[in-house]
Amino acid sequence: MVTKSTKLTFGKHKGRKLKDCPLGYLKWVSEHLIDSDFHAWAIVAEEVYQKRKEEDEIIDDLEKAADEFLRDHGVDPKNL
Repeated sequence: MVTKSTKLTFGKHKGRKLKDCPLGYLKWVSEHLIDSDFHAWAIVAEEVYQKRKEEDEIIDDLEKAADEFLRDHGVDPKNL
């Protein structure tokens, strides 16, 4: 059974847990291996990709909000 904590047994990230692979690689696995013997890997890769993408978007939103707050209070976030 493939889970997000399963170590890859193939490819350039062999030996790495699926959840620790770069987003681009997860997307590639989900798109290119869906119709192969690695179907289960593709499904889990897509799930991990979507979750991490959503988390990254939340972090970006928080960073933007923090920067805006600082600017509104006369602080340049670039100088921190």
